[in-house]
Amino acid sequence: MGSSKKKRREKKRAAPEVVSRGEAGSWYAAKRPALRFLLIVGGFMLLFYAIFYTSPQDSPGVHAAIEAYLGIYASVAGFVFDTFGFDVRVSSTMIFLEGRAVKVVRGCDAMEPIALYIAAVIAVEAGNVRSKLIGLAVGVSMLVFANLLRIIALTYINVRFSSFFDTAHHTVGQTLFILFTLSLWFAWVVWASREGKEPDDAGAAD
Repeated sequence: MGSSKKKRREKKRAAPEVVSRGEAGSWYAAKRPALRFLLIVGGFMLLFYAIFYTSPQDSPGVHAAIEAYLGIYASVAGFVFDTFGFDVRVSSTMIFLEGRAVKVVRGCDAMEPIALYIAAVIAVEAGNVRSKLIGLAVGVSMLVFANLLRIIALTYINVRFSSFFDTAHHTVGQTLFILFTLSLWFAWVVWASREGKEPDDAGAAD
């Protein structure tokens, strides 16, 4: 009899642990926000790359729209320099400042960080529709404005400190812009989370 009990205990030890449906469900519930975030951001960015990085031959309309968008940056930057009395001329996406030229090309448009910011705002479970719309409108506007300042700064550096242009463009400028994008998104998440809790708090107070 003692040996039979011993055998039963050994079988229990050897039997594999089976995860119940409740445990699997709780695991999914815990991981769902992160999985949802990754799926939405990943899908949005794949769609963005599929559209934005097509060749001019395959998507002439997209290419024309991008060139027009870059031209707006160049024109506004030229207007700013002209306002401050610089010798400046703008032709399409080219800025000629005091005899030196800077071309606003893809990569100087901030479209990738803007697309990532939009995807992250949509994907995160924070706030409500109103706070998301505010986050998109304010955030994208600030990113466009920050990118305009970056183009103006790089154009000026190209004239006055040309030896530092590559470092300012590829290292300092891009790093600061990425950090600014992440900080802007994080600030929105904090604000939207508090905004979303306000109606519940008000109800509890009543």
